[in-house]
Amino acid sequence: MVDGVFPQSLKEQLKYRLKEHNPEYRYYKSIFNLTRDLIALSDGDRIIDANRAFISFFEEQGINVFAPDFLFPAYLTRIDKFGYVYDGYQEKRWYETILSGGKELYRVAIAGAETLHTFNITLSQIAPDEETYILTLTDITEMMGYKSVLEESFRSSVEDKKEAQFLFQQYDRAIDVSNLVSKSDLDGTLTYVNDAFCKALKYEREELIGDNVLILCVPDENDLCYEAIWKIIKDGHIWKGVIQNMDKEGEIHYFDTTIVPIKDPSGEVREYLSVRHEITEMVKAKEEAIRTLESKTKFFDQVSHELRTPLNAIVNFTDLALENFEDLDEESRDLAKMYIERAYKNSQSLLSLINSLLDMAKLKSGQETFAIEAYNASELVMETYENCSSLNNNNDVEYRLNVQLNTIWINCDPLKFRQILTNLISNALKFTQRGFVEVRIATVDDNVLIEVEDTGMGIAHDKLHSVFEPFQQARNDDLGTGLGLSIVREYAHAMGFVLDVRSSEGIGSCFTLKTKRNLMKEELAWVI
Repeated sequence: MVDGVFPQSLKEQLKYRLKEHNPEYRYYKSIFNLTRDLIALSDGDRIIDANRAFISFFEEQGINVFAPDFLFPAYLTRIDKFGYVYDGYQEKRWYETILSGGKELYRVAIAGAETLHTFNITLSQIAPDEETYILTLTDITEMMGYKSVLEESFRSSVEDKKEAQFLFQQYDRAIDVSNLVSKSDLDGTLTYVNDAFCKALKYEREELIGDNVLILCVPDENDLCYEAIWKIIKDGHIWKGVIQNMDKEGEIHYFDTTIVPIKDPSGEVREYLSVRHEITEMVKAKEEAIRTLESKTKFFDQVSHELRTPLNAIVNFTDLALENFEDLDEESRDLAKMYIERAYKNSQSLLSLINSLLDMAKLKSGQETFAIEAYNASELVMETYENCSSLNNNNDVEYRLNVQLNTIWINCDPLKFRQILTNLISNALKFTQRGFVEVRIATVDDNVLIEVEDTGMGIAHDKLHSVFEPFQQARNDDLGTGLGLSIVREYAHAMGFVLDVRSSEGIGSCFTLKTKRNLMKEELAWVI
């Protein structure tokens, strides 16, 4: 008490008591501030007093521990590993958990300016009837890590040792089951291999231990196995990459591998630890995919070459016929001209379709270009419908057109649009023996629907999901290449169209292209 007035703040009360009952109080501040540990007086939430180390730790993060809104438990990071406490741990306040004395050693984690710090924490109550605590934080960040936590646990108590040992066993078992683990000395002599390693490479453990890792290298691949890798790990650096190894029966395996130099406390490399994960199936699948792509590319080239030559001849001969039709009488001349013009147009369309095979390869590689502008979809549909009329040679099939509006503007590449529609109409006529094939265009709200419907053979349910895949055919007796619908899909998606199909085997099919109307173009045309 000073002049009969008792200090008001808890901090001043504590200092007063310490001074009143401890004649050595003059040493309090010097000892309090000289230690590297973080020491503070707290009521569990607020900081009443703290040493320089405690204050500086938080100041480095721009935090004032004496600010009215500072709450110490708000900075305790939640970590569920063994030994840590945080606010809410085991449904208790952090200090209640520590004071309960359930374990000999507790830890807290606090995020620092650049890293997550781990502290051993001790806590004592100033007086049994007062909720004021002295807390001491000892920074052990450098010695932490998963195994460091377990090793520290070994020293804590018998109960902790049992729990840590169990976790070690689970950790080692998880590594052994999921990975191929080996160790070698500085000369590359194998000193340890786990069961998974032996099983994958078909060796007994005794056949590998004491032998050099070269036993696993593919002949003539020693440079790949060693020279580049060896230099890195000898310098104490970790190496990661894919390694080829050969098993006892001569079969080649591919492994995603990490080689870690194991160092002693002085930093000298003592041995090498290798952890492998087999990726043979993935590598083989990739190689198979590359071979398949190469064969398909070759097929594209062959088909394009074989079909381009006769189609060029058709175009040339029809061109000559058109030039010399003047020698025919008028009626024959008109009829000849009509059929020749149709043949000429269809020959050009087919030639364009063959060229699109090459365009598809460009599309896959990102090299295909699209001249997308606003076009009258109704006009494009009517033109394509008329050009495909010569494909209907069956009197039992009604070939019909349904156009809702004469002008419907969409954004598209007109050549690609015609190719899509030509392919769909051609397929419909090819597989329809009786009934109808109808081409129609209509608007639904702001969308445009272009549909090709038929009463043909239809598509089996189990093949419906794959009809747009390259080289897939909806029917076993289809003599086509299986490319048409895949080209349709690629072009449709590239122009922003949604392509859909519904079909029932024996009843018929309906292919639908859906896109947005170009309303701005329609409004502009109306104003003009």
